Amino acid sequence: MNTPSRPTFGHRVLWAPVLAVLAILASLGLGDPAQGAVPHDPSPVSPARPAAPASSTLLRTPPQAQQTISIRTYLPAVIAQAAAANYEARALWVTRYDWTTYGQVPRPEAIDTIVARAAKAGFNMIFFQVRAHGDAYYTPGLEPWAARLTGTNGATLGQDPGWDPLARMLERAHARGLQVHAYINVYTAWLGTTAPPHTTPEHIFWAFSYMPGSNWAYWRQWDRNHHPMNLNTGYLWASPGVEFVEDHTVAVARDMVSRYPVDGLHLDLVRYAGADYSCDPRSEERYGRTCFSDWDYTGFQRSLVTHLVGRMDTEVRPLRPNLMLSAAVWWYPIDQWGFGCSEGYNDYYQDSQAWLAAGLVDAVAPMLYGCPALEDLGNWTAVVRDFQAHSAGRYVLPGISAEVNSFSAIAERIAAARAAGATGQALFSYTSLNAHNYWDDLANGPYAQPAAPPPIP
Repeated sequence: MNTPSRPTFGHRVLWAPVLAVLAILASLGLGDPAQGAVPHDPSPVSPARPAAPASSTLLRTPPQAQQTISIRTYLPAVIAQAAAANYEARALWVTRYDWTTYGQVPRPEAIDTIVARAAKAGFNMIFFQVRAHGDAYYTPGLEPWAARLTGTNGATLGQDPGWDPLARMLERAHARGLQVHAYINVYTAWLGTTAPPHTTPEHIFWAFSYMPGSNWAYWRQWDRNHHPMNLNTGYLWASPGVEFVEDHTVAVARDMVSRYPVDGLHLDLVRYAGADYSCDPRSEERYGRTCFSDWDYTGFQRSLVTHLVGRMDTEVRPLRPNLMLSAAVWWYPIDQWGFGCSEGYNDYYQDSQAWLAAGLVDAVAPMLYGCPALEDLGNWTAVVRDFQAHSAGRYVLPGISAEVNSFSAIAERIAAARAAGATGQALFSYTSLNAHNYWDDLANGPYAQPAAPPPIP
């Protein structure tokens, strides 16, 4: 896929120490008051929730307003950059399960605790989940409020919780100098054995079924026996081969990025459900032959996923200057080492290294856990080095599991990633770190020296 060239904004980051010094001088009375100072409120007032769009027409914040907001919000980050000796992405995955619980209504203070612990430990970037399966952990928008925000797994879908988790996260994290990257599940459409209730806006389970020419099964992923995926105890997946699935997903990202001053967009589950999918009617119609009738079909499926990633690059990224586009990707594309685990390229039709080569994403975060062979540090490092060799000038942020009994397993992987030339790392996840209380270990160990998030490559 050919992608248009686009300017990078690394030069803006290089001005950060200068801006910080000017702000400090002004506060000490050493600057020229007539020139004005960077506005900063040490006790920020909770912002009003961003207004929801009146229709599917997307709202765009004027570039001037975006710049003003970023200046007000980012003074702590600017000062942190001035003090930092280097750039390194230190990302923390925060999933919906990290702060919501079935049967309990989550409180806004949960977000404050997450941010405080992350900042104290030395993280500078939070991947905050805002979309799980056609729902929203922010003010709608094109999709309904998530049910977990009101204490259920589905029955209260669409009910307003009375506060905005993404707005709260942005306010608290930016005040502490942390970036917030909105993390969305891409192709998952629902979770559980019971269909979602009707809502306003309508959930994609129903919206996709009512699309012209569609029905209850048309938009889903189908297996090799041409059976559509049904509701189950896991995720129900939408097909990358159905155009309106892609259109809607991109529209959701556009709407959210245009209304919130997020620092990045982080894609997850941007792949097929498994090796046996998808033989849905629309994919076969577009391909022109029966699914998996030749090897070209798997390449066709990879191209569909890559096309969506490319649209995120060309349609969503330009809405907000310096937006970082990243993706959580399978532990490796090809098992060239004989580790015996599944492959992103052949089993999930995800060509993550091609995204790097084409410049479609700024960073990938390979999820280097779950495969038993990757418990060995040497094997883990070999995969990191392979990703780094194919990074094409983009960033590789190796994913590290915090569900380990000794902090040394985390520290060793951070050191190995640095030695391999990786731009940073991403830890999974908040709950595991908190359960083992590894916050001080990070702050006094690998993250003892401050680092600023890297600029857009």
